[in-house]
Amino acid sequence: MNTQVRKFLPLLLGLGLLLNTNMPTLAQSLEEQTVLADLALNIVRFTTWPTEAKMYGTIKFCVLGDKTTQQSFADIAHKAVGDKTLQLINLSHLGNFDQCHVLYISDLKQNILLQVLDGIINRPLLTIGEGFDFAVQGGMIGLENFNGKITLHVNLPVVRDSNLNISARLLKLTHILGKQKK
Repeated sequence: MNTQVRKFLPLLLGLGLLLNTNMPTLAQSLEEQTVLADLALNIVRFTTWPTEAKMYGTIKFCVLGDKTTQQSFADIAHKAVGDKTLQLINLSHLGNFDQCHVLYISDLKQNILLQVLDGIINRPLLTIGEGFDFAVQGGMIGLENFNGKITLHVNLPVVRDSNLNISARLLKLTHILGKQKK
């Protein structure tokens, strides 16, 4: 290879990467999803399930989303949550939520989301999704990214109706929808 070409090869490769507009978007999306995955793990750590949830040493964490979302959750698989271990289950289609203790939902159309949430109402299944609207529409915890800051919106009546308990320590850091029962 010509020495002049070798000299400019790193510069050309760098320019090629800068001009590739898909890479920063994918990296940013994966990075954001990874932050949401870590946050979801911590939410699980501050949640208590009733005995009828039958966890048997494992918390089954189901992820319903695209490949980027599922890839970003891979790092939390097998993490310890108290005396239990997190088992990650990537769902490729709707249904079979009986196997889940946690359901993370990413990017579903509103009408489908409403059907899913209606089908799992009052079950001890912690639902976490993206955006304020997720919690307003009947999800338990909506994660909203606004100007680089993530806000947690908790639909407390839905959480309580499902016999789940979210620690008061976590609730202090959230925006609560609905009235707290005393």
